[in-house]
Amino acid sequence: MLRLKIPKEPYWLELGYGVRVKVKPCTSTVFYEAKAYMNSKLAELAKVYQANKAAGISCNTAADIENPVKREAMADKFLLIGLGIAGILEWDGVMEANEDKPAPLTESKIDELFSNFWAVAENFRHQYCGLQEVLAAEKNAYTPAPNGTSAMGEPTATVAENSKTSARSTSADTLRQP
Repeated sequence: MLRLKIPKEPYWLELGYGVRVKVKPCTSTVFYEAKAYMNSKLAELAKVYQANKAAGISCNTAADIENPVKREAMADKFLLIGLGIAGILEWDGVMEANEDKPAPLTESKIDELFSNFWAVAENFRHQYCGLQEVLAAEKNAYTPAPNGTSAMGEPTATVAENSKTSARSTSADTLRQP
């Protein structure tokens, strides 16, 4: 069971390492903006990859989009960056590399933060749109059964005793109802 209790106002997330971000609620609109960003970035990579392949260029710097593991990793990365772009309104604790001043909140800086600090990126993902937090917030005491079909609970029926007679050996008279 999920409660449809979604924050209506922006709120802060603590991502660790002194970084915190103020985000708008993670609505379907935010998610689909992030998904569109991911798709556009993957399309750009595919175009470069195909052009290099057609030209016979073997480039180790171009992303290998034909490798399903690498393609999925890139999709996850771009989706997370897209969520940051669509959802983060402001941040604290993100500084420029060689300067003692805050980094501006831009697409390239979100990319740089999430690409270089995976723990911060994962904390953002889990806190902003993670199912684990939803389940923890609901204090759901039941977990899926090992086969994934239902919640497990206490058994309510006792073990049936083994009967020596079977339906075939029972006479037709005993089965008739008045």
